[in-house]
Amino acid sequence: MTRFPPFALAFVMNCVLTMMLTCASPARAQSAAVAVDGESITEGDIEQRTKLNLDSTHKQSARQDVINELADDKDSIQEAEKLRVDLANAQVDDAFAKMCSRMQVSPEQLTKSLEARGIRLDTLKNRIKADMARASLARLRYHKFQD
Repeated sequence: MTRFPPFALAFVMNCVLTMMLTCASPARAQSAAVAVDGESITEGDIEQRTKLNLDSTHKQSARQDVINELADDKDSIQEAEKLRVDLANAQVDDAFAKMCSRMQVSPEQLTKSLEARGIRLDTLKNRIKADMARASLARLRYHKFQD
């Protein structure tokens, strides 16, 4: 059996520990992966949406599909805000509460259930906000078309 000098083993362990800490750091999760009209999509955003999609569809989404979804969400919210569509947190909270009611769970129960699966509540609320923006934009386009 080959014996390594103690300093070599310590050096290798230090390298492994450094790589593990670097790869798992919160800074990496918040580093911008993609920029959309001046807003960034972070690695953490991609990871969270991937978990939410898997939880809701029971299918693994391709990374590029998740990035495209997040970019579309940001575009929809930005466009709706430019048109002065009200996407206040109170409206998002109300939509979340209605979703919980339809699922016959309390908001606290759903929040705990999401957290148990590693999904932050703001990930779902951002998705709700983007859906509200898209619905509002569709209504505005329909009414514009009708006039």
